[in-house]
Amino acid sequence: MSKLILTAAQIKSLAEFAAKEGQPAYTIAHGTIPAFEADDGTQMPEYSGLLAYSDSEKSGVLQLDDPI
Repeated sequence: MSKLILTAAQIKSLAEFAAKEGQPAYTIAHGTIPAFEADDGTQMPEYSGLLAYSDSEKSGVLQLDDPI
């Protein structure tokens, strides 16, 4: 069994994200988001790490960066 460890700061970020997004449940997984250009033209770098997301296509994805 593999385990995921969340820091208190990551749990707080997830709680704030859940309150804003309003979805009933979130999945936490390790994954990669490729680099992309945002709608406003900002270049977003690739991210590889913990992600939180719901099953809704209308909800965002939270990058659970390690604040340590």
